[in-house]
Amino acid sequence: MNQLKAVFFDFGGTIDLYPVDIENAHKAMATMISILKEAGIDITNKYSVEEFYRLFSERHRKYKNWKSKTLIELSGLEVWKKYILFDEPNIDRMDEHTAEELTFLIETGRFNRTARPEMKKVMEELVKNDLFYGIISNVLSLTQVPRNLVDYGLESYFSKLVLSSAFGRSKPDPSIFLHAAQEAGFRPEECLYVGNSPLKDIYGASNAGFLGTVQIEYLEDIDDVKDPGIAPDYYIKSMEELPGIIQSYINKN
Repeated sequence: MNQLKAVFFDFGGTIDLYPVDIENAHKAMATMISILKEAGIDITNKYSVEEFYRLFSERHRKYKNWKSKTLIELSGLEVWKKYILFDEPNIDRMDEHTAEELTFLIETGRFNRTARPEMKKVMEELVKNDLFYGIISNVLSLTQVPRNLVDYGLESYFSKLVLSSAFGRSKPDPSIFLHAAQEAGFRPEECLYVGNSPLKDIYGASNAGFLGTVQIEYLEDIDDVKDPGIAPDYYIKSMEELPGIIQSYINKN
């Protein structure tokens, strides 16, 4: 019988909640326009904030559609150059630092991000078990997840962060799950995965051979409405249900 040794979590919609906030989104777009101008890419006379938001949303959606078919995650710089501002004459002036500033705003500025209210208490309970805890997240920014973890006071609980923006492949590709397990020093059949997406999380972790999967309810931004044909081992409405599930795995060891 395989023993549970590691628990990996999705981030957005699992550890934190991120409902869209239009007012915040417009502020983020205005900040993006300022950052672009400082980088020598001046679009202030070309787009209003509202027009830029519409342009960004349309082109970012095209990138996400392409990613969902290929499961390739481009770097933030490539996304800005190839998808969002490909037709700007000075786009080659953008460097990786500027691209990361902009992609951080993509992941944070358009939303009202907060940790699940029970998350810290649950993690304090979970780390009493002799298990490894990590995160596997589809995210364009390299800095959003670690910075949000600090904001939420959760950074000390997770020993490994595997981000699609760094790895180059995105969930549900089994390779990102296998990579995370290997980097942490475990076999996939020793790992449990907790996520909110039926396709990216449950289907992906199951295909990677993880020991088990837990799906937590989050209805704000499920963009994979198609039934992947694989059900989670457990479906929960709150993280407060998770310690009991993990204890049941430990008791089987």
